[in-house]
Amino acid sequence: MNKSSLLWREDLSAAEIQELTSLVADKYKDAPNLIVAPDNDVFYVGDLHGELKSALAARDLLLDNQGSCMIFLGDYADRGPQQVETFNLVLSLAIEYPTRVFMLRGNHESSEIARVYGFYPTVSERYSHGLFDSYCRVFEVLPLAALSPEGLFACHGGVPERVTSSEQIQEIDRFHPNFPDDTAFQLVWNDPREADFRFRQSYRSDRAREFGRRAFEEFASNLGIQLMIRGHEAFENGYQYFFDGRLMSVFSASYGGAVNPKVIRVRNGLKIEVVSI
Repeated sequence: MNKSSLLWREDLSAAEIQELTSLVADKYKDAPNLIVAPDNDVFYVGDLHGELKSALAARDLLLDNQGSCMIFLGDYADRGPQQVETFNLVLSLAIEYPTRVFMLRGNHESSEIARVYGFYPTVSERYSHGLFDSYCRVFEVLPLAALSPEGLFACHGGVPERVTSSEQIQEIDRFHPNFPDDTAFQLVWNDPREADFRFRQSYRSDRAREFGRRAFEEFASNLGIQLMIRGHEAFENGYQYFFDGRLMSVFSASYGGAVNPKVIRVRNGLKIEVVSI
């Protein structure tokens, strides 16, 4: 396989996808749940949801800024018009630039969710049921979060209950096509709310929570977090600040024109730039 060519092609064969998913599964199978994020110059990409236009814009940012890195926050497929092409492009970037591109797992990197929201039927109709299983092997191994030496924490969803150290995140058994572990589930499903409370029930699921300022501040203090970036929620402007700017939510898909998609660029000293794509 010519890996570089995959960055410019949308028509991968089933055999090429099987090889690509195998390479990514091998890349992440021994990775920790909480990876070390780079500090120097990092683009954080939010939900893509099968919008190839946004994935191509992210690719071009990476290629145009040779000293930069990129962390994808999850939710690569489901809902959008080009789910297979979008996910394949991100997988290709992770293989072509192994020291610059990192993938995290979102709540839609789940066999159960992907069967409901579109990825499974799309893959099955275009290729086969078996090829969906190849994608699920990638779901299982993707890390859950990233933490930089400067104290930037990134995940798809949000602060989980009863976690007071990074070691507790590292101890999770994430290797499952879904999320049987409650802490893993909340890392990809929880949402921030701008109010003075710890946790409350979320409308999303009986197992999901909304977290307030007190939960965020305790979590940040315990893990040495200065800034948190997450995805998971669609805001019209493509991003939203919480908790006096210490938490940023970013969304990188247009959602059919409802969102002005963004990515977040963070440079040394946790200097933030909001980038339109």
